[in-house]
Amino acid sequence: MEEYLLLGIILDSFGLDGTVKILSKTQFGDKRYQKGNEVFLYNEKDNSRISAKVESYRHNGLFDYVKFNIINTKEEVENYRHFEVQVIKDSKDLKKGEYFFADLKNCEVYDENNNLLGKVKEVEEFPAQITLRVKRENGKDFLVPFVKFFIKNIDIENKKITINVIEGML
Repeated sequence: MEEYLLLGIILDSFGLDGTVKILSKTQFGDKRYQKGNEVFLYNEKDNSRISAKVESYRHNGLFDYVKFNIINTKEEVENYRHFEVQVIKDSKDLKKGEYFFADLKNCEVYDENNNLLGKVKEVEEFPAQITLRVKRENGKDFLVPFVKFFIKNIDIENKKITINVIEGML
């Protein structure tokens, strides 16, 4: 069974030609939205996926602006509002030490003494860095910057991340 990666969520139209405004959820928009690339528009309501080809792309801030071959008017965009834009997950796209955000979600997070702290609830992108939002079982979420100082080990196969905890983090 194929797995899919989330690139973003279609918010609205942008212009009259069917270009869509997407809330970006990928760091690799330039690669994912190259002209001619196939993506999938996923409707969570009925669990359906439609193949689309990229015709043009540009990025600005938190948003991607993409023209797909199957959407040609501003009015047609309405049929795809809130659809997810996805691609087939392909691990060969990753270099050593790189991870898909989807693979980090739901990993258990441990301190260096092997105490369970919580599970990764979300991977968030801030201007300064990527951050893991960790849900604690009995407490509020805490954030872990996704940098070497804090991330000591990642074991995707066993869904386990070991972190360096500093004062005030928890």
